[in-house]
Amino acid sequence: MDKLRLCLLLLGLLGFFECSFSYGIDLKSSPISLDQYLELVKQSNAYINGASLDVQTAIANKEAQSLYQFSPSVSYSRGAYQNQTPYTPYTTPASSTYGLSFTIEGWGKRSARENLAQAQTDSSAIQLERTRSNVELNALNTYVDTLRLSLLLKSYNAALEKLKPLQATTKTADAEHFLVKQKTTTEKDFSFSALNLLNYSGDALQDLPYPKGNLNFPPQEYNVEELITKAQSQRVEVLGLQSSIDVAEKNVTLTMQNRNVNVYPYVSQTRTPQYQYSNGVSYTLPASPLGPAQTLTSPGTTYTAQNQISAGITIPIPITNYLQSADIVSAANQKLQYEMQLRDLKVQIRVQVLQALMQYSSAKESLLTAQKDYEATVKNPNKNPVMAIMDTRDKEGALLDAKTNHLKALINLWRQSGNYSVPTL
Repeated sequence: MDKLRLCLLLLGLLGFFECSFSYGIDLKSSPISLDQYLELVKQSNAYINGASLDVQTAIANKEAQSLYQFSPSVSYSRGAYQNQTPYTPYTTPASSTYGLSFTIEGWGKRSARENLAQAQTDSSAIQLERTRSNVELNALNTYVDTLRLSLLLKSYNAALEKLKPLQATTKTADAEHFLVKQKTTTEKDFSFSALNLLNYSGDALQDLPYPKGNLNFPPQEYNVEELITKAQSQRVEVLGLQSSIDVAEKNVTLTMQNRNVNVYPYVSQTRTPQYQYSNGVSYTLPASPLGPAQTLTSPGTTYTAQNQISAGITIPIPITNYLQSADIVSAANQKLQYEMQLRDLKVQIRVQVLQALMQYSSAKESLLTAQKDYEATVKNPNKNPVMAIMDTRDKEGALLDAKTNHLKALINLWRQSGNYSVPTL
């Protein structure tokens, strides 16, 4: 009996939690246009902001790499000191030595380093555009999917409104039940899809985004060879590999220039103050008819202040540079790898553009067919008013799906051909 009560209690708690999670979420929505949403994405998305910080880092690095690397250093020494006096009155002069040394870079190193840093800055800027393009594409497709669901909700609501006047004269219960069920499912899908929009906008949006606009975009005609030519020169992937090739080329130049030797001049000055050296030697003179005996002590030697300057230069002998070429081979091979990747990428781009155009042509045909079917249903409705409303709504839903597929296929074709424009919805 106790086990039965425990099981019933657990089932009741599970049901309570399920209801809480299913219906306890209150999501507020606010309308937002596509341009406004994408602008928020550009400003608040972490991946875009991170790529922007990489550009700032590259700019700062360029400033640092453009400086001459003098590497100056100073030195000071005092003494020498002895811990034991050899004899009395031995004294040691307290000399002070000041030194300065610095580096003179090998020929061409600074300019090669600056050119490499500039190429890396340009590459970071292109990477920023690539990141922004990828995030924008995902956000754009999610917005289009969410807009489709919002338009479907409007379609269901409009059909339900049309059925209301018929309730007194015609059986509409089955149709209303079907529309309400579809509307409920679509509302959940809409909330789920709208939540996905928050994934790209960081913390810029507090309410659930409600897309504004429509999916009406006229069919387009394109010349496939023009699209391929444009894609092979303007796709961010192409620009990215071209920038990588430029960076690798500048790195080859820097590798070669780094073999030029640095020289290290130095200069020093030693100052010794004046001091007196007393050797303590005494001389005794015997008595003589001229005078008594006396003892004479030598006063020693007085040394004046000294000031000595010395200079020199150290020049390394770059024997190792001429006994190996691994660094040059590695840098040159890196450039060659990027060049091969660019060659293959252009082949892949041709295929991708052809495939995207095939997909768009199919989506365009489906759109034209759905448009004709919808217009035919509107012009020649079913004699049964309920069936007429349901048929029109079905065709309208099919037309919305066709418009969505057409727009997404068009966006894909644009991106594959290097066109990063955003359609006006």
